Amino acid sequence: MKTIIAYVLPLLISCSKPTVNHSEIKLDLRGKHLTAIPNEVLENTNIVYLDLGSCEISFYPPLSTADHSKANSLTKLPERIGKLTKLKTLILNTNKLTTLPNSITKLKQLEVLDLSINTELDIVKELDKLKRLPNLKVLKIVDVKLSRDDFEVVKKSLSPEIKIIVTIQEYADSIN
Repeated sequence: MKTIIAYVLPLLISCSKPTVNHSEIKLDLRGKHLTAIPNEVLENTNIVYLDLGSCEISFYPPLSTADHSKANSLTKLPERIGKLTKLKTLILNTNKLTTLPNSITKLKQLEVLDLSINTELDIVKELDKLKRLPNLKVLKIVDVKLSRDDFEVVKKSLSPEIKIIVTIQEYADSIN
């Protein structure tokens, strides 16, 4: 844990500083232009909050045409993400994800998953993985590959207790 703080975090100073206590780490790596998750992050099993999204979310112009120069550019998540078993919040908005790794199903403590503005991510194809997240409470899927009919499939497939955020207004309300 101290290795990450001493060596990686000074290099990745972010929009806000990480919060650390002895047993839990909240790590904010927004807007670092990352194309991969640093190994030091994937090796730390005490991370409960991981933000790999954008520093700024723009609602106009349309999300898919907005300037995302302050965003990360992750095209895939490594299978090792499944080792972060204490993770409760995973923010992946404004990346370039097209699929989720099978190991995401090992994140049994995950409560909040933000996949918004991953315009090539087909949520319907990821449903089998999402259904295997027993503690998921909030799923943010604004501006992903999702038709109105697909949304109905997602809604029927996931637990009714999961809050599914699909509109810009719902998204804005969820971060305020």
